[in-house]
Amino acid sequence: MSTAAPHLGDIEPRERAGAQTGRKYEYQYERTGRAALDLLAPHGEHVCVYCDWHDDYVVEIGLLPTRYAFHQVKGRKSSQGPWKFSEFFGVQKKKAKTPTKQPAEVASDAILPRMLLHRKNFGVNCAGLAFVTNAGLDPALSDFLQDLQASADEAHLPEEAKPAFSHVARAYLAATPPLAASSGELFDALREVRIFTDQGHLENEEAALLELGNVIADYSEIDLLQRQSKQIAREIIGRVRSKAAYSATVVPASDDQLRQEKGIVIAELLNILSLSAQAYEQLKAGDGQDTVKTLSRLGRYCAKNDMTQHLVQICQFKAQWDVWRTIERHFLTSADFVLLEGRAKDVLRAGLTIEKAIAEAKDIANQFGGMTATPLTAEHALGLMFSIAAQVEALK
Repeated sequence: MSTAAPHLGDIEPRERAGAQTGRKYEYQYERTGRAALDLLAPHGEHVCVYCDWHDDYVVEIGLLPTRYAFHQVKGRKSSQGPWKFSEFFGVQKKKAKTPTKQPAEVASDAILPRMLLHRKNFGVNCAGLAFVTNAGLDPALSDFLQDLQASADEAHLPEEAKPAFSHVARAYLAATPPLAASSGELFDALREVRIFTDQGHLENEEAALLELGNVIADYSEIDLLQRQSKQIAREIIGRVRSKAAYSATVVPASDDQLRQEKGIVIAELLNILSLSAQAYEQLKAGDGQDTVKTLSRLGRYCAKNDMTQHLVQICQFKAQWDVWRTIERHFLTSADFVLLEGRAKDVLRAGLTIEKAIAEAKDIANQFGGMTATPLTAEHALGLMFSIAAQVEALK
């Protein structure tokens, strides 16, 4: 496993267009924003989404060595129909078995050739290539890509697919500079390309915002009004647009610098969502799908009760309580558990300061601590209090 492969900040991008206007560019920013929301996915490995740097967006995967998945995004009007073989590969699909006298010239605006450049530039740090579009694929293109996926190597391609692959390979190897070192390398690269069709909305901005808004609503316990979720979506797209517009990055750039100037990270995303990045990290590993929802509730509760500075610790307490409850709840009698919850609710209703709540939590731990194999501690009791507080906030 090599760690010497270049990082994103080590190589100057082929071009720096900066942020552009128009629906096809907004579509790119929307798809980048949608990818950024995946940073919040439970147990996700993505650590950053880079905006318009080497490709329309690049997802950094938090594994060693550093790995990048490059995404090219292209919107297409419905009147243009699906993407054709020639538009994707830059050459026509050849059916005849007899090769042409000369290798075909690859169109400069084709989709795939620019994607292959990432494999050459970043070596093992290129974790994948992806094409993202709102449109579909022409059957001639779709069938060929499926044949590639189903074949172990070029020799095992169906007979009807071999002329097309040979034609593409001759053209790519003859390009200046070559787009692949060999037909075998090209075959392997093509099998790894991921195609995402029917993604998002190019011609309907309202539908595009609603899509992102629905994802945002999934990460919130609040019953967001549609206009609220759309406004948050606009803010995320705006952040992507500003990152794409930034053109002063000096290469070579460190990972931290590039993330700051061209990337969207969890902390930045949570800031837009008015959530605590530190507390989110504390809860994410254990709370799964409900992490962000619970955190948002606790954040509101702490803000109302002047406890914001303790939010990280409060989240830790709740996580400890959740573990204790999972293990020990069934060893408590129902009556004791009702009493335990009642004591915690009494403390909450009293509106105590954090200091007095801690003192009460110690008393609760003394009362209930010896009833189970894993003693109930003051930290567990505090976690119970704040778990109840989060539930109450959800009802407001």
